[in-house]
Amino acid sequence: MANKQLLVSALIAAAALPFTATAQDHKLELHIGAGRTFFEEPLENANHLNLGLGYVLNERWTLDAIASGYSTDTETGAIEIDGRQYRLDLLYHLDTVNVWRPYLAFGIGDQEREADGAEGVRDTLLNLGAGAKRRLGNNWEFRTDVRAFNSLDEEYTDVALNLGISYLFGAKPVKRVPPPAPVVATTPEADSDGDGVLDSQDKCPGTARQYKVDADGCPMKLTETVSVNLAVKFDTNSAVVKEEYMADINNLATFMNQYANTVVTVEGHTDSSGSDAYNKALSQRRADAVRDVLVQRMGIEADRVTAVGYGEERPVANNESVAGREQNRRVVGAVSTKITTTETR
Repeated sequence: MANKQLLVSALIAAAALPFTATAQDHKLELHIGAGRTFFEEPLENANHLNLGLGYVLNERWTLDAIASGYSTDTETGAIEIDGRQYRLDLLYHLDTVNVWRPYLAFGIGDQEREADGAEGVRDTLLNLGAGAKRRLGNNWEFRTDVRAFNSLDEEYTDVALNLGISYLFGAKPVKRVPPPAPVVATTPEADSDGDGVLDSQDKCPGTARQYKVDADGCPMKLTETVSVNLAVKFDTNSAVVKEEYMADINNLATFMNQYANTVVTVEGHTDSSGSDAYNKALSQRRADAVRDVLVQRMGIEADRVTAVGYGEERPVANNESVAGREQNRRVVGAVSTKITTTETR
């Protein structure tokens, strides 16, 4: 009796396990079936009928409540026996993807046998089996299995073969997975210039390997601004360009020769000593003096250099100090241009 209670408790505990929730196309199943029971006891083998209700726990587990009945005779034919079973089964599905879904089953239940003119006999049955299911349509499913029934009271084992059909409440249309497309061997595409872009997508074939390329296989361009500044200082009341500034003027000329589209305006300035008119003329002479060096000595085209004198209008320092006035006696100029280069790896 203790063993029977232990087995019943184990089955109830298994049914109460926290199954992982998964998406289901239905929850309830109604089973109708028939089969053949092969008795170990001295009884004639008999046909049986099954009726059951299943509850889908998740895609792997289903809980079935089954009622079954049969009628048979003893081997001598002297006594007719009617049997009824009521059991609770757990089904574990080994495959949840393919058309055929094999499963394992185990359960426990109660059996009552009644003989003519005698009181019924009841015993507890454990069952273990294996079977398979196959969808027939959106809501119908064929199932078959074989079970071994072991009595905990009488110590016999019967075997039953079952065939049945189930109606699936709320089932969705079965989705058939098409077979995978055959793998066709292809010849790898070439990258003739080795820039990482296949020939079929390369819009700039033959690109040298030292250059970075974009998704079209064309060299990547980098645009930046380059510039050069000039600052020439003068003595008081002088428009003579000192030799020490020739190198700076030559740098400006070199830049302009390198970038033929550039032009420059040289601006002449003075300190505040003297009248406005005199300073205006002095600043112009200073600007002209630097322009002459660029054109006559450095070879820059005359139409690319403009000289403008601003007098004392634009000081950069305080004219009250010697150092400030020295900074204001100046000619300045600046040239800039945008250049585009090809990026290398």
